[in-house]
Amino acid sequence: MKSILCALAFLLAGAASAQTLSQLPLPPALIGASRVACVADGFNADSSIYGTCHTVQSGPCSGRGCQPVSYITNYATEWDAVGNPLSATPCSVIRRHFPQADQTIYMAGYNAISCPGVVGNVTGTTVVIHGTTYYYVSTDPLTGNELVNYVNAAGYLVTP
Repeated sequence: MKSILCALAFLLAGAASAQTLSQLPLPPALIGASRVACVADGFNADSSIYGTCHTVQSGPCSGRGCQPVSYITNYATEWDAVGNPLSATPCSVIRRHFPQADQTIYMAGYNAISCPGVVGNVTGTTVVIHGTTYYYVSTDPLTGNELVNYVNAAGYLVTP
């Protein structure tokens, strides 16, 4: 009897701490684009999610040691409170051609603060979920949901 109660307590404790980890999907405008990454940056007051996505396109290159020109387009992106994509608005384009310095052009209404590019580790804190290490982003005080990023490649919504 004692072993049955211990097993039941263990199962209930596990069920109470179960978390759901859902990757934030690409906004429709970016599906099919080359080399896409999206990360979460935080929660809005209405529990919707804001973040940044980028696409990378590289020009042709030939010859030994050739460094192709790459264009990184950053997008100010939003998802609703459950992670459905709402919008992806271009906010900057970076021209990268090694060894030259990057050249960044911001779209009207955006700057380095409002269009930071894809940065996975915005808080400097890591968390382990289901045995995998993620960068912690934010907790929504209204829902208890959390945002985490996996390196600089993908944002996730964690629901209790």
